[in-house]
Amino acid sequence: MIRVLHFSDPEQAHLRIAFLGVPEPEAQRLISDLRAILVSVPLTEMISPALPPLLEARGIPWARGRDVLLISVSSKAQLNHAEEDPLGTGDPFASLREAIDRQRNRKYSLSCRDRTLSLAGSPRIMGILNVTPDSFSDGGKYLSFERAVERGLEMVNDGADIIDVGGESTRPGSTPVPADVEISRVVPVLRALAERTETILSVDTTKAIVARKAIAAGACMINDTSALADDPEMTGVVRDSGCAVILMHRLGTPETMQNSPSYRSLFDEILDALHERVVAVESTGVPDDRILVDPGVGFGKRFEDNLALHRHISDLRNLGKPILIGPSRKAFLGRITGREPAGREFGTAAAVTVAVLGGANVVRVHDVGGAMDAVRVAHAVAGGIEC
Repeated sequence: MIRVLHFSDPEQAHLRIAFLGVPEPEAQRLISDLRAILVSVPLTEMISPALPPLLEARGIPWARGRDVLLISVSSKAQLNHAEEDPLGTGDPFASLREAIDRQRNRKYSLSCRDRTLSLAGSPRIMGILNVTPDSFSDGGKYLSFERAVERGLEMVNDGADIIDVGGESTRPGSTPVPADVEISRVVPVLRALAERTETILSVDTTKAIVARKAIAAGACMINDTSALADDPEMTGVVRDSGCAVILMHRLGTPETMQNSPSYRSLFDEILDALHERVVAVESTGVPDDRILVDPGVGFGKRFEDNLALHRHISDLRNLGKPILIGPSRKAFLGRITGREPAGREFGTAAAVTVAVLGGANVVRVHDVGGAMDAVRVAHAVAGGIEC
């Protein structure tokens, strides 16, 4: 897909340009004339052969990489309607302008059944409530009904905007549990929370039958780690229920996803995969204001991939959807800090801060209170006035 590349300074832009296969003399030329917006156009796009002469005529710098054209412009206005159309396909700059508009969009509202959650201001907090015996961080801690409900209400009091209830571990190496077991774990907890709080409730599942029961118990959001791909009935459940849905990128299954994952180009592959799922889900009738995207930290990702997801989270804005990210207590933080999952809260707060500064709309965490402070500080810094 055509996308706008995030970079914080010319040195970082140079690294990304070189990674995309631009020969060094051409990379140096592009960097010397670097402008605010750097657009990547796959050579497979029908318009790509028509662009170089049109760009040259307008004095717009460009370079050819391994699989892409890279174009640097000061503003979208430089790509206004092109009179020339060598391929006879309409305005060849139209899709570039659309990509810039998608990446710039910040005003999201999420429709969740009969609720609307604004995602245009300070990022929202999703609290994790694992009702499982084997989740990587808190397995067994909230397996009892009473303790799970108590913990959910604690997170609400700490400021959670969403409570995500899961009855099946998706940690690396985990195997699925039967649907009836999952239902028995999540439905009573969701029903009790729905009776005691107005906070939005989410169910973390890939199974349609579990989602249906959870919705009947009060859930109005579905968090599907397969992006609705594992169960062919899930898309219909989302469409007909009015629920919001989180489409997450996952390489492989939880059982196999950390068995030597690899990427030729991380963001190209994640964006293409998520774009494909967004298009597929919307084509079945799910409105665009009910979809969030999640890059899937730790789900088929190497250590360096997880760092890159935080460093370049703005690249996910190319999908034109609000972004959820879930770094909480994950293994990449343990590798950096040397701490076990329960001791990774400060590391999680740091990752949350980076994600918020990069443009995340929702952060999914175990420690709601700590994340709330990190979000408030990061949002205040990002939105501060110049002086």
